[in-house]
Amino acid sequence: MSVKLRLWVPIAILALAGALAYWWQGRAAPAPSAGAEKPVAVRSGVAAVQTVPEVYSASGFVTPLNVVEIRSQIMTTVRRVDIKEGETVRTGQRMFTLDDRSDAANADKAAAQVVKDRALLDDARRTLARNTDLKSKGFVSQSAVDSAQSNVDALAATLASDQSAAAGARVTVGFSAVTAPMSGRVGEIKVHVGSLVQPNATLPMTTITQIDPIEVAFNVPEREVQKLLAAQRAGPVRVTAHVDKRTVDGHLSFVDSAVDSASGSLKAKAQFDNPDGLLWSGTLVTVDLSLRTIEHAVVISPRAVQVGPKGQFVYRIEPDGRVSSQPITVDYLTSDLAVVQGLEGGSRVVTEGGQNLRPGLHVSVTQDDAAR
Repeated sequence: MSVKLRLWVPIAILALAGALAYWWQGRAAPAPSAGAEKPVAVRSGVAAVQTVPEVYSASGFVTPLNVVEIRSQIMTTVRRVDIKEGETVRTGQRMFTLDDRSDAANADKAAAQVVKDRALLDDARRTLARNTDLKSKGFVSQSAVDSAQSNVDALAATLASDQSAAAGARVTVGFSAVTAPMSGRVGEIKVHVGSLVQPNATLPMTTITQIDPIEVAFNVPEREVQKLLAAQRAGPVRVTAHVDKRTVDGHLSFVDSAVDSASGSLKAKAQFDNPDGLLWSGTLVTVDLSLRTIEHAVVISPRAVQVGPKGQFVYRIEPDGRVSSQPITVDYLTSDLAVVQGLEGGSRVVTEGGQNLRPGLHVSVTQDDAAR
């Protein structure tokens, strides 16, 4: 056999084997039909009908209802500090004791003057009585009676004046006991025993911050203002504050009279009972306001909402397994649910996989989300 013939024999065998394999593969796998379509895998959920409370969430700062600066009403020195920094005090509790020795001496002097004035007035009244009796018997003239009456009137006025001075002196002595005008938490104490205090001092002796009840100040955007005002007209508006995975319930206590044109928001405050001091002045917290209750709301997963050139829509799964585009309007949206119009309760919609769809495609539901 020639060399050329020996080279062509293996090539011919390989070609024949390839042709046989192609022929066998064609028999084993029939050609797909022209109309076959592979379903798109999606997750779905069912639109539920239920009552939904509409809640607005905002961030706000905890603010005390009242902060009082404690100052001395007299110029003297501190004799004793009766409180500690950070202590919670009650109304009327003594906080500082000031040196009152000079003021007490002045009060005693004023009280003694009142006693003297009363004695002089009593003597003048007796003199007036004698002169009046003598006048009736013709022993003294009318001028003597008038003079005695004038003396009584002058001494009565002096007594009244000195009584007022004595009362003022007693008030000044009372200033030596500095008491809490309200219940709250004591701030930094800026004076110590022996410190000179006076009414016009730049710094207060300390401060008291009211912490129970307490408020949270926050802003409401202009788009939510009408809902907030409507809720306020309907009755007390419940507000919930979230602090360290705990909640505190309160109520709306203040709504400003005008929207701030610069920020486009309305200032509001909510008041909370705070016996445990969970809400701390100056901290940032999240509050939820219950604005209204939506009855017979059609609710779907927010993941089902799609946005197209014509607005919002959902892919509704029809009984034949195909999807159709259903236009909707979202009335209320949270991270957990969407309240929509334009969709009937009980409709099955695509919640995941909608980015791969177009109307008319077949879908294969891999998992159903729980109805909302």
